[in-house]
Amino acid sequence: MLQNARTPEEAVTMEQLRAISQNIPALYLMLTVAAIALGATFIGNAPTLLTVGVPGIFVALSTIRLAFWKFGDSRLMHPEEARTKLKQVEVLTSVLFLFLGVWVWTLLPYASGEERLYLSFFTAFTGASSTICAISRPRLVGVCLFMTLGVFCLLFFDWNERFYFYATMQLGVTYLVFFLASRTYKMRLAQSVVLLNRLNAENRRSSELADTNESMALTDMLTGLPNRRQFFQDVEASYDPKTDEKLPVIGLIDLDGFKPINDVFGHTAGDTVLVETARRLKRVLGDKASVSRLGGDEFAYILPRTVSQKEAKRIAQQIVNAMNEPVQLPNRDTSRVSASVGYSSRAFAVKSAHDLLEQADFALFRAKEHKVGQAIEFSASHAESQLREAVVHQALKKADLEKELRLVFQPIVNSTDGAVNRCEALARWDSPQLGSVPPLEFVAIAEKMGMTQQLTRVVVRKALEQLRRWPELPSMSVNLSAQDIISRETSDSLVAMILAEPESVRERLVLEVTESSLLNDMEEARYNLMKFRFMGLKIALDDFGTGYSSLRYLQELEFDIVKIDRSFGAAINTTARGLGLVATIQHLCRSLAIECIIEGIETREQLETARSAGCRLVQGYLYAAPLDALELHAYLTGEKKFPSYRELLEGPARDVA
Repeated sequence: MLQNARTPEEAVTMEQLRAISQNIPALYLMLTVAAIALGATFIGNAPTLLTVGVPGIFVALSTIRLAFWKFGDSRLMHPEEARTKLKQVEVLTSVLFLFLGVWVWTLLPYASGEERLYLSFFTAFTGASSTICAISRPRLVGVCLFMTLGVFCLLFFDWNERFYFYATMQLGVTYLVFFLASRTYKMRLAQSVVLLNRLNAENRRSSELADTNESMALTDMLTGLPNRRQFFQDVEASYDPKTDEKLPVIGLIDLDGFKPINDVFGHTAGDTVLVETARRLKRVLGDKASVSRLGGDEFAYILPRTVSQKEAKRIAQQIVNAMNEPVQLPNRDTSRVSASVGYSSRAFAVKSAHDLLEQADFALFRAKEHKVGQAIEFSASHAESQLREAVVHQALKKADLEKELRLVFQPIVNSTDGAVNRCEALARWDSPQLGSVPPLEFVAIAEKMGMTQQLTRVVVRKALEQLRRWPELPSMSVNLSAQDIISRETSDSLVAMILAEPESVRERLVLEVTESSLLNDMEEARYNLMKFRFMGLKIALDDFGTGYSSLRYLQELEFDIVKIDRSFGAAINTTARGLGLVATIQHLCRSLAIECIIEGIETREQLETARSAGCRLVQGYLYAAPLDALELHAYLTGEKKFPSYRELLEGPARDVA
């Protein structure tokens, strides 16, 4: 009720009426008993109308009045209603007291001495006690007490009768105390109402703040879309296998080419692209789907069960098409990003909505793996791959990596004389359950499942052990995954492992990192790589030229070796541009005093072209596929020898491509 009050005074008025309303039944019960008792006292001495009729009428009116309060509309929607009802109460109370005064006056002629004393008691006590029920309203108390004292003085006060004289004085003082107590009660009530209003205001403010915080916790502040937490709540609510017969469709979206915009134009431009992406997604999906931002450049949507699979395919393609449109950046430049979309299928039974999410995630992975800017639905081949992935994952979790993981070594050859300059250690997994698992398969699964740290520690340990056995090998490189170089726990454990080796061993260890592995957290990668440099290890940048910020990495990180990606080696003799790019990279490395290796050399023609671009150190199947330890050891001891460049040109073809 108090929430409708606009001022403290209005709140007090409404609270006064509430308090009086609660006391109305007790008030009428007390007056009814008093009227019946007074009428019964005069039965036989006064007319029946006064002894029975008046109490009967009073009881009937009290019953009607109580029924009105009980069953009437007691809700107060506005303070003006409270004022009106209080005035009605004051008027009715005045009429009631006047009625009782007239009744006592009509009974006086029939009263004996004792009955006259009882009439004075009835007048003084009933009037005063009735005011207790209205103590929260001083004006009403004052009117009641004034009328009671007036009736008492008019009917019973006599200068010649000391009893009534002193009784009148005592009643006046008592009534004054009653009135003052009522005013004090009102003041306390007003203070309580103010405090209650403040408390309610604070509660509302706290509730609004809690609602705001909850909204913020479930909303992406940049785009205004639901965030990752809200999305997963929506996913769980989208499908209940116990009640829902038809499946929703869950789609995942990943922007292709977003990272270069952040790197080149800054985060403000990146934010502009994200906001525009959210706008376009809402435009495409409209009201028929919920769309969320999961974080970074990842978005997601949920299509309801009413959307057909054919329409879901059309919507996914519309998303791809919408994201191909150019985006205007804050500096007035325009840029383009594309979107890869993976979405779930209704063709497979699922146990929960989480299974649909895994389908979409797997389809998105395949979309990005094959070609950017595609929309792919989860398919039967994906289901087979997903099952295979689960089997490999479980086997990898249970594997004794120290026993099951072995190393093979691909030599890096100085093409001028055929000498082994160094080798790259590559992991091979021979599972007792699955047999030989291709490295591309188990490494990808390990990265997805966050298990690369365990693999890396085993590989580095075995590589160090091999370096101790091969003092004649100039150096050996091992690969670090993206998870390895941003994990301080992994880097610290590797540092401890490498420091335990003699300097003659650890200085021959080279750590390779790919450009893509530096994208996640450049600063953390720099911090961890510097640990290894301080120990005397060399750092190689693998797959150079395939990323978006190759030159930036050369500038900001101190690399000792650059390995040109095999895609350049494979295409080096097909176009003049390919040759020009390799020559430019080689010249750049020479000017920065960085050793340069070209990968993927498989034919004599590729080698000839690579040497014409200035590349002497090569790695590829032209010389050797990855070898086991015994095979490579024969080349290290001189039992076998790779042909020099001149011997390759003069000898028979060794092409493997």
